[in-house]
Amino acid sequence: MRLRPEQLGKHLADRLLPAYLVAGDEPLQQGELLDDLRRAARDQGFDERHRFSSDTGIDWNSLLNESQSMSLFGGRRILELVLNDKRPDKAGSQILRDVLASPGDDTLLLIRCSRLDRRKDWNSAWVKALDEVGAVIEVWPVEGAGLRNWLQDRLASRGLSASEDALALLIERSEGNLLAAAQEVDKLTLLVEDGQVGPEDVQQAVGDSSRYSPFDLTEATAQGNAQRVLHIIQTLRAEGVEPPVLLWALSRDIRILDGMLSGGPPPRLPPQRVRAMQAQAQRLNPQHLKAAQASAIRADQCVKGMAKGDPWQYITSLALRLAGHPLPRSMER
Repeated sequence: MRLRPEQLGKHLADRLLPAYLVAGDEPLQQGELLDDLRRAARDQGFDERHRFSSDTGIDWNSLLNESQSMSLFGGRRILELVLNDKRPDKAGSQILRDVLASPGDDTLLLIRCSRLDRRKDWNSAWVKALDEVGAVIEVWPVEGAGLRNWLQDRLASRGLSASEDALALLIERSEGNLLAAAQEVDKLTLLVEDGQVGPEDVQQAVGDSSRYSPFDLTEATAQGNAQRVLHIIQTLRAEGVEPPVLLWALSRDIRILDGMLSGGPPPRLPPQRVRAMQAQAQRLNPQHLKAAQASAIRADQCVKGMAKGDPWQYITSLALRLAGHPLPRSMER
């Protein structure tokens, strides 16, 4: 069966299935869902816990033997399988199917893995087997309006209420890092006495916890979000990211956009990313892209010391041009 994260609490109040798969790329939500599952299992007498992780290599035969053996203390136990980005090989898939074919009342199987691929993972035999006897819970990154609602609910669960300005500041400071946002809410719980969170409280409690990569920058340029572009560049610069890393990512996008505009083969990128860049290519006509290529060359020369100037100014100018918001010629570098 399939469960949404928000359905788990009500589900666990009624029953506990023999197996659960929690899949996704958002670690905070995954961790909290697994904590809820472990807590419910302990309440029902699952006192032992055996962990198998792909980080150290999974001994599939040991997992099978553990599922078939008697509990050391005659009680109930949790078999926890951490796959992360790995997937079971042929032998591992068969063993999981064997375990799931005859689940025992004294054993609970918990599996944690990265986001499930719609075609490859959902069509795999072991996922289908788990879906039949247990539950699959998928978690997704919290973004946009969803992040705002998530933060409001998180604050309310701690007895807090934030003003619109405080909420906007909290979102800006913790964007891209849900775990950091949760930690900042916990800080506010300790600092705010009357339950009302204002901007000054957020300023006092929250450091800039945004975590970005160069790919977040190229995603922002594809979306045409100039404000986000500037914030990401500022954050990456403060974190010590070197200009050549950003220039590489931006230049890679220029080549992809050039191929799109010239009718070349589709790039090997996730479909969502391809759609975003197709929309970006429509906004950037060949003349705009040619100007971006010239900006990239100037930035590269500056990075290599072949031209004078601040590399960060050149990179900022280039990123804004790719976002469709070029600086005025008098300001552009």
